[in-house]
Amino acid sequence: MIAVGTSSNGAVLYTGRGAAFRGMNVIIPVDGMSAVDPYAEYSTVFTFMNAPFVSAKTTLTRSDMIKF
Repeated sequence: MIAVGTSSNGAVLYTGRGAAFRGMNVIIPVDGMSAVDPYAEYSTVFTFMNAPFVSAKTTLTRSDMIKF
């Protein structure tokens, strides 16, 4: 599942987390998300990198590195 959006600390975080808890592998292109301030984006990336269960199911990347 690839998660992108304009509310990284809301939509991207909770959609990605929900997918990981349901057993899906989550791909987060960091250039495909935004937030009101840079701290919100940073906290979302930090969560995907460090959360106990979610980090094992998440791959952080850039949109130009995704191949189908």
